Amino acid sequence: MKSPLQDRLDALREELYGVREGTIAGYAESLAGLDPDQFGIALTTLDGTTYAAGDTDVPFAIQSISKAFTYALALADSGFEAVDDKIDVEPSGEAYNEISLQAGTGRPAHALINAGAIAAASLVRGVESHSGLEGHGGIDRIVSAYSRLAGRDLAVDQEVLAIERREGDRNLALAHLLRSFAIIDGSAEGVADDYFAACAISVTAEDLSLMAAVLATGGVHPLTGERLLSSRVVSRVLSVMSTCGMYDDAGEWMVRVGLPAKSGEGGAIIAVVPGQVGIAVYSPRLDHHGNSVRGVLACERLSSDFALNLMRGTQIEHEAVRVKYPITDAPSGVRRQPVAQESLLQHGHRALVLEVQGDLTFGATESVLRELVGLSTEVEFVVLDVRRITDVTEFARAGLQRVDEAYAAQGRMVVVVDDSGRVSADSPDQPGPQQVFEQRRQAIEWVEERLLERRCSAPSHASQVDATDAQVLSGLDDDSSASLLAVMTTQRFAAGAIVQRQNEAFGGIFVITRGVVETSVADSEGEQQRLTVLGPGMSFGEFGLIGDGRHAATVTAMDDLEVAVLSPQALSNLERDDPGLALQLWRAISQDAFTRLREQLAEIRDHDRGSH
Repeated sequence: MKSPLQDRLDALREELYGVREGTIAGYAESLAGLDPDQFGIALTTLDGTTYAAGDTDVPFAIQSISKAFTYALALADSGFEAVDDKIDVEPSGEAYNEISLQAGTGRPAHALINAGAIAAASLVRGVESHSGLEGHGGIDRIVSAYSRLAGRDLAVDQEVLAIERREGDRNLALAHLLRSFAIIDGSAEGVADDYFAACAISVTAEDLSLMAAVLATGGVHPLTGERLLSSRVVSRVLSVMSTCGMYDDAGEWMVRVGLPAKSGEGGAIIAVVPGQVGIAVYSPRLDHHGNSVRGVLACERLSSDFALNLMRGTQIEHEAVRVKYPITDAPSGVRRQPVAQESLLQHGHRALVLEVQGDLTFGATESVLRELVGLSTEVEFVVLDVRRITDVTEFARAGLQRVDEAYAAQGRMVVVVDDSGRVSADSPDQPGPQQVFEQRRQAIEWVEERLLERRCSAPSHASQVDATDAQVLSGLDDDSSASLLAVMTTQRFAAGAIVQRQNEAFGGIFVITRGVVETSVADSEGEQQRLTVLGPGMSFGEFGLIGDGRHAATVTAMDDLEVAVLSPQALSNLERDDPGLALQLWRAISQDAFTRLREQLAEIRDHDRGSH
């Protein structure tokens, strides 16, 4: 089954593929084999799962996106104070190759324009020059660090590096100017060459999405769990990316996309959703700001469709899937024929309960959808309990609907527990799920019945039984059962009738011979909360013999009901006239009560687990 997120990316790429505006960067015109129509979108989540659509494995030069990561290395290697002394953090409002140096100090406006990136390269520790020129020689450290971020060995594209050197007069001049202000030390040529080489490192969109995901995690690699950057460094880098990463288009970008980002004239854009996902888009055609045309459009759509804009409001991320368990861990409480009960125990793994919580933001939704899509096809039913969800994006609703449709095509089903309508409410263009219940127990009961229809040849409840076949009397011999039946009377109730009320005085022991009843108790607000459903062969009322002599629950006929009743007077006469039989009955009642109490305690434990 394909993930709804993968479907969205594929559809978005197809939708934007026809956009042909923009021109490729000047340096790229001389590159052999460059296809200006290449287009790839990659997203990597916090656990390292990558979703890719299109040309996401095509190598290209990282170009100016390198500036964000080189700035991070400079902060890590030289410290904040040393970096801040030489590079400011103010938006320049100018193109990437403008001089933008402060009057008097010569400090570049920020690290994401060329002058600032050259200064940042000089602050990365290095011991040996990549080019052989006398200078800083930090490129080996840069390549190694980028490789760790990308999770594979990267290398400098020598063809691109040759072009950078050949056409880099302006950047070399900036390096000399920075050296004249003592912003960089050593050889201007050597530092400039480190900068050229950093821009020429070959990456793919998938590499960049993983590198962006490291920033999304706060510096921890999603796949290895290794901390590569401190959270303080990541916070600074993302802050500067938010205000300066898209050059003189930064303000418009934050209004329309609202994410820290960095573009490169190689045709890529990375964007970071802190705590959720890293995004990379590659498409070589650039607009007049030097940003990928399709990349900007794709990021706008992703931000809108997935509600990623950080200005939308602070989201507190939790583990979205709170707990997962088979329905046999939390049965509905319906008492069934032994053969049906055994079948549920045998096949209960085919139905799972997933409890989800928090805001269904992009990251949370992706994890829930991935969980649903990744379940074995042996799982025929999923009870999705969304009652702890506090906010739902349109992507979440649409994604759950797509999974529901895919399950249905496989003969499977997502059953939603939703007491608010946040997830399951129908809209004109978005139908709701196939089955929705307000209470989890209702949903589990419905799933149990469907499982029994598929997996058990015997009915869940016998349609009609003799009173002597009741489970509570199963421990009696035939003669004792016949003697007991002789003193019982038959009563009938219409569907909906209340047979017994909570707190009423003991009214007898009732054995169901035909029909089904529901037992319930009143909560603190007076609302009836169902305990169990009982069918033919099962009994109720016997707990009224214990304690204060009052019934603990209300019993309601769910359809036309017939019961055999051992009245209080008949029970009293039995104790007087046949104490041996009365003792056998008490033992049978005690054994049955113990079994039922054990089942109910298991349900209470599950309920308590789900409430905290």
